[in-house]
Amino acid sequence: MFVKDDWTLFKEMADINFAEAATLTKSTFRKIPEQRRLLVRNVRKRLLIGIGTELLIKAAYLKSGYAINKLQDSASGPKCPYRLADVEPQQLNPYDTFTLAQLTDQLRKVLPLSSPTSVLEGLRVAKVFRNKEGHVVTRTHRFDPSSYQAIERALVEIYSCAFGEDLSVRFGVAHGERGTWRVS
Repeated sequence: MFVKDDWTLFKEMADINFAEAATLTKSTFRKIPEQRRLLVRNVRKRLLIGIGTELLIKAAYLKSGYAINKLQDSASGPKCPYRLADVEPQQLNPYDTFTLAQLTDQLRKVLPLSSPTSVLEGLRVAKVFRNKEGHVVTRTHRFDPSSYQAIERALVEIYSCAFGEDLSVRFGVAHGERGTWRVS
């Protein structure tokens, strides 16, 4: 079961995933045939962004005092989101946590977001990245810079709102674009 103090590990792992995604380049994959390097880089970036997003949202919930574990009996308890202080530890299911979709849908109840629509848009794109890259493989990706920009905007606000940190991020996807990851 996850407790409030676990937020630091979730946040640390999210940071690591995002930092790798931001700075990952085709040259990282020297052992991969040249004609596949761009695809491999893009798949890996998108997967890291999606995983980082889920860990970050769970960190935000925990830091704010909310549970990420589901209840053993969901019919007899509060609905997501609920504070850790409002449930007994034995009520929580140690083997099941809320999905990214469930946590994203309730995020406005947990964080005082100044741009909730923008944040939710970015989080939904990140969830699609994670789901798609985690479950299927396609030969091509349609590059839409606005998808990455939406995620970057969402992360900047979450880092500020949930953790009081300033984030500078660019995932470096376009040709010649350098990635940036800086948290202060």
